[in-house]
Amino acid sequence: MKTTGANDILGTISPASLTDRAITYAIDIAKSIYRLTRRVQRTADVVNSEYNRQHWQKMLASKAWLGAASLADFLAPPDPTERLRKVDGRILRIDGQRYYRYRIEALSELLLRHAGNTQQIVELGCGSGHNLFSLHLARPEMVLKGFDIAPNGIAAGREIAGHFGLSDKISLDRIDLTDVGDPNLSAIAGEVVFTYFCIEQIPYDVRKVVENIIAAKPKRVINIEPTTELLDLTHPRDLVSLVYIRSVDYQTQLFSLLDRLEREGRIRILARERMPFAPSINNDGFLYCWEPT
Repeated sequence: MKTTGANDILGTISPASLTDRAITYAIDIAKSIYRLTRRVQRTADVVNSEYNRQHWQKMLASKAWLGAASLADFLAPPDPTERLRKVDGRILRIDGQRYYRYRIEALSELLLRHAGNTQQIVELGCGSGHNLFSLHLARPEMVLKGFDIAPNGIAAGREIAGHFGLSDKISLDRIDLTDVGDPNLSAIAGEVVFTYFCIEQIPYDVRKVVENIIAAKPKRVINIEPTTELLDLTHPRDLVSLVYIRSVDYQTQLFSLLDRLEREGRIRILARERMPFAPSINNDGFLYCWEPT
């Protein structure tokens, strides 16, 4: 596949100024400190309320895909809102549409680079399938499967796939990663699996989820998740991320756990890297690619 490239999509954009970054960081830290004073534990009920009963329900009701000229237009709709975002490792002030046009290719390139020689990829915690649809644009011949716990997200993804004629290429179903007896865990046996900002939502079940994934015997796992473990607190932006992650009660132990499992000989870590892109100035993702031994 011929990719367009970040420069072609984004054009020439100068990095955000020191003043712009300083003001934005200060505002973000203030918001995070306020949340810390009202901190709510990220339990299953909280996540269900935020996503299934709010975000995905609103998306399902709006059916925005019906008004999109193409799948690419649906994934990166007009959005003139400019904010600081991370693009190819640089902090830029750009609008949402250009960022998400860039993200379609950047995420696909990242995943395919680590997925190895496979014709099928499974996403755990797929929501409405945004990442799977992005992958389809890069590799339309691939069979893509997604699993999530939110019924409204699954329903929206199925409608999107049907609307764009992709039901034979992209499927979505339900899974509870915290339940070792969930029948759909067997669907990942021998598969290349990835998570994208999914395990962040279950900070109190990280070890259980990783154990359940290992027990299901996937071929390879790519975890892309935010964390406090790998931040460099000598950098102001990482300090912003630390306070933000604490304020929203995201997970903070996944990568330390994976390192420990490697030392125990239970998994083999193939790659560790920091994500070169993010839609905001906090909550960067880190990537670990690993295989059960």
